[in-house]
Amino acid sequence: MQHCIDLSDPSLSKYLKFAVAPVHTASLPYQFLLIEGGKFPANQRYGSIERSNFCQLAIVGKEEEENGGGRNEERNGEEDGDSGDEGGKGKGQTTGGEGQGAGREEGGAGEGAGGGVGAERQQQKEEDKRQVEGRLSQEQNNHEKKEHDDEGRVGQKLLQEKKVVPTHSTGICEATIYYGQVFYERADKMRFAAAKDLNALVQFIKKEYHKLEISGQAFSFQFDSPFGCLELVFGPQDESITGWTVSPEIEPCQIKEREINKFGSEINNTIPPSCLVSIYADSSRPDTVHVLKYAIPLKGLLEPMKIKINRSLKELLAHSVGTKDSPNPQNDIKKHINDLKRFLSFSEAMFRDIANGCKEVRIINASQYDELFDGMNN
Repeated sequence: MQHCIDLSDPSLSKYLKFAVAPVHTASLPYQFLLIEGGKFPANQRYGSIERSNFCQLAIVGKEEEENGGGRNEERNGEEDGDSGDEGGKGKGQTTGGEGQGAGREEGGAGEGAGGGVGAERQQQKEEDKRQVEGRLSQEQNNHEKKEHDDEGRVGQKLLQEKKVVPTHSTGICEATIYYGQVFYERADKMRFAAAKDLNALVQFIKKEYHKLEISGQAFSFQFDSPFGCLELVFGPQDESITGWTVSPEIEPCQIKEREINKFGSEINNTIPPSCLVSIYADSSRPDTVHVLKYAIPLKGLLEPMKIKINRSLKELLAHSVGTKDSPNPQNDIKKHINDLKRFLSFSEAMFRDIANGCKEVRIINASQYDELFDGMNN
């Protein structure tokens, strides 16, 4: 099964996994589960795994992992916090005990030195008062410490719940390979589209644009940084472009990595991200160059790339005349339907092929096609 990760670094293969989902699922989306096993050979774009049952299969990559020792550090912090609380309690209790003991000892010493009954009673009252005040002070201190400890535990718990474990990139994002394709919607409209899956991209182009001109072969690229952005840069040219204007429909003319990743991965994202570029030629100027050669560097890629536009003045003029003056093909079909039927009676197979071609490119619709061949089999 094909994947989109550059495994020139063999260590990245450990971050790739197979995921499976049952074929018969009551509702979408499919629920995939990671499974162990499978092989992802170095320097190849395919993975393999043996399965005994038929199932939906996918390859996924782990983009981030926790820093080394992250969890141990967190556990050590929790242990230190707990021991600190207990240590605090122990110290508080020990201090309180020493205070109470000292009071009792002082009482004993005073009792030995008094001598008189009145003095003894007065001294005892003062001693009782000091002990009561000492107990009240100790209880107050213990209460305040308990509140402080409780607040500390709650705060520590909240901090632990909110704590974000530090992570680092596995390198999977940086090693992801994407594809770009240039094609012309019309002679004066160039579009650049990008996707992870080249087959899905080409299928979309062929389905969406019936009359298209694909310029050159598709090319692969990688972003120079995670969460990257590809930008088409328009600027001065090495060759003359006198009489021509090349301009993007949107500025800045960009495609973001996250937009490419969404294509095909979400139900509502069925259109690949693209950039549309318009090409104009001033045929009234005598110095307009006959052939436009325009280079568009792609910024934000790991390796430098350029899109090269090659257009001739003749192509653009033909397109301009064709769009303004050409008659409606469907009207012509209606006018000459009887003539076509007569021709079909002599060579049905050849004209049926022609009619099929006209229907595919929507020159004629299904009802007109049926009308052409109505009665031919009778």
